[in-house]
Amino acid sequence: MVTALLVQSANLMLIGMGSVFCFLWLLVLAVTLLSRVMQRHFPVPAKETDTTNTSAAETAVTPAIIAAITAAIHQHRQQH
Repeated sequence: MVTALLVQSANLMLIGMGSVFCFLWLLVLAVTLLSRVMQRHFPVPAKETDTTNTSAAETAVTPAIIAAITAAIHQHRQQH
């Protein structure tokens, strides 16, 4: 009796794991095929490279901006 139940449970486990494995394998196959189809019919445009060179002086924070930020922080701290 116990042996029959163990054999039946092993069969059920193998069938269940086999069906899950097959489903996941088919899912990976479908996603791979869909990815290839989408890349072929709807290619992603290449990014345009920025050809302008910005110098460090253009991107640096000016003293006026630093003063404005400092004043804003000071005023915020005074209110609390």
